[in-house]
Amino acid sequence: MFRYYKIEEKKVTKTSEEDYNWLVFTGNDTSEQRELLDRYQLPEDIFIGSNEPEEVSRLEHLRNTKLNHPILYTLIDLSEATNERIEDRLEPITFICAKDLLITYASARSTLIDRLIEKHEQDINRFEDIMAYATLMIYTHFIKGLKDIKKTIDALDAAARKTTENNELFNLADTERDMVYLDHTLRDQDQIVNHLMERKEFLERLDNEPLVYDIKLRQKFANKMVTIYRDLLETIGGLFSDMMDNNLNHLMKYLDSAALVVAIPSLIAGLWGINTGGLPGKDNTIGTILVFGLAILVGALTALYLSRKDFSK
Repeated sequence: MFRYYKIEEKKVTKTSEEDYNWLVFTGNDTSEQRELLDRYQLPEDIFIGSNEPEEVSRLEHLRNTKLNHPILYTLIDLSEATNERIEDRLEPITFICAKDLLITYASARSTLIDRLIEKHEQDINRFEDIMAYATLMIYTHFIKGLKDIKKTIDALDAAARKTTENNELFNLADTERDMVYLDHTLRDQDQIVNHLMERKEFLERLDNEPLVYDIKLRQKFANKMVTIYRDLLETIGGLFSDMMDNNLNHLMKYLDSAALVVAIPSLIAGLWGINTGGLPGKDNTIGTILVFGLAILVGALTALYLSRKDFSK
């Protein structure tokens, strides 16, 4: 779907195809993609992977188009739908910025553009403002998503000290999977944002040092969070493994102790049950009772000793 806007000083107005300088294209309609490519003679590979979480961030000059010195700027946004898989939450967004026209492509589910206009309409004077505020909002979304993951990490840490149930292990695996996607996305995106923030022409037209500072600050914050949280997950994974090993050791100690307790009465009974002469009580029924009593007594004493024995020393 095509939407047309007119960017004027501190004002963004929704217009028609007859008068616009900002074109927003949403969705995955191949016919509309073809129309846009033909209208401005854009490269064929612009929309390849445009709806895939594995899409790479890009910053490049476009040549042989109908636009005036356009640059392509692609980032990956993180939606707030926390109940969905991480692949469905990662939403590529692409800006094609020329001297007199800005083209933005986003998935049909993305709300970034609508929220950007709603929140920063009074701050938008030029195309660079839109790209910069979009970058700021994207890092804000990642920080919020990472904070939600931190709550899951804290819950996993508490669970790892008490239980090794399958549900907690599955939750750990899912969280590690989310962190892998976020880590690689932010690393890939980091270089592209740095390159954009180092472009002299872009900074001169933006002319907003506080905004650039905020972008870099949130960028560093998000990168530090993802690094720390991946390390925490590795620690928790090791704790789960150690807890399972410890539980297995306790189980083996219990089984070995139980086997020993059973073996001693069995030994006593076996000695009195051999077919040789000279054993006391062989011809007396009381002997059987004494053997049973002795076996039970020795077994109980053995069990008592093992229960008080500290095997950790």
